[in-house]
Amino acid sequence: MTDVTAYARAVVEAYIEGTRTRDIDLLKTVFHDDAVMTGWLGSDLLHGGPEPFYGALEANEVGEDYSGEITALKVDEKIATASITERNLLGMSFDNHFQIIQLDDGTWRISAKLFRHY
Repeated sequence: MTDVTAYARAVVEAYIEGTRTRDIDLLKTVFHDDAVMTGWLGSDLLHGGPEPFYGALEANEVGEDYSGEITALKVDEKIATASITERNLLGMSFDNHFQIIQLDDGTWRISAKLFRHY
């Protein structure tokens, strides 16, 4: 695994850990300040920043049997895409697809999250 792949993977793993533990401060370190989240929650199409996600985690228990599994990760120099499957996140399951970018300072951040609830 190359260093850039390890850095991109670490971002996704931090997302999973931050979600599992409801650690909003950790999650804020993995999302870019201008990150966008778009997807389907039931019959509702949601589009905006990650703030509603943070609020939902703060207000609700995640579930002891929450799991997040990385199902795909592809890195091309300073950009990456990743997919994860989450189970029992607030009683629901999700497929998530992330766009991840390396910033000028060398850090990696999620710039977009596309999701669907099932």
